[in-house]
Amino acid sequence: MKMKLSCFGSTKDIDDIAKAGYDCAELQIREIVELSDDEYKMALKRVKDSGITCEVFDNPVPLNISITSPEFDLNYWTEYLKKGAERTAKMGARYYVFGNGRSRSLPAEGDVKGAYEKLITFINILCDVTAEYNITVLLEPLSTSLSNFINSIPEAVKFIEEFGRYNLKTMCDMRYLLPMNRDVEDIANYEKYIKHIHVDNPLSNFPQRFIPTLNDGYDYAPFINVLKKICYKEIISIEANTFNDFKEDIKKGIEFFKHFGIEAYRS
Repeated sequence: MKMKLSCFGSTKDIDDIAKAGYDCAELQIREIVELSDDEYKMALKRVKDSGITCEVFDNPVPLNISITSPEFDLNYWTEYLKKGAERTAKMGARYYVFGNGRSRSLPAEGDVKGAYEKLITFINILCDVTAEYNITVLLEPLSTSLSNFINSIPEAVKFIEEFGRYNLKTMCDMRYLLPMNRDVEDIANYEKYIKHIHVDNPLSNFPQRFIPTLNDGYDYAPFINVLKKICYKEIISIEANTFNDFKEDIKKGIEFFKHFGIEAYRS
């Protein structure tokens, strides 16, 4: 079965990701925004020359920024979002993963209502800015250890339906199904809302994330089988950040999928 396979990386990794056999590279918005104009032109050329796409970008604002804090300047960050959307769209962006666990978390005390209203305002602005470039925002369910806002796929879907924005959907990071005691069938039950998948070895100690392998102690079969059952057609991306040798390790991801009868479209 063919599926669109992707790997996390930075712009300098695009050629290696392509050579390993992936269809796509998943990049961070912050990196793209902070590139100089000349660096951005080089990155854009690297994508076009690589033969792969960059359709998914992560974290609309830097991870250390709190959207719900009084200091968060909506005007400043709106301009930041506009720059990011314009640049990533030229690179092929279709989806923005709104992970940002700390950024979107609500305060435990004080003006919680005001913080929530500010977060809602930000999400509306994010949807407005990205819609101009036909980019859909994916609200990522995270474990409670990372965020107190949206911790499961059903919770994300409920929020999306009530929010009513056409370019707001959700995704599934397999790692966070475990601590939230969610079943992989959530993917099938809410498949029309799920537009992206992240996978790594969920048994590793966060924040370390390793390439999934067949001998890492985790049974990936139920997860893979539900993707096959729904004929999953979006991108499945390996989100790893810890390597012995990046070039060699990411090749193991391709072999991992092959074991389950899944091949990249470029294979």
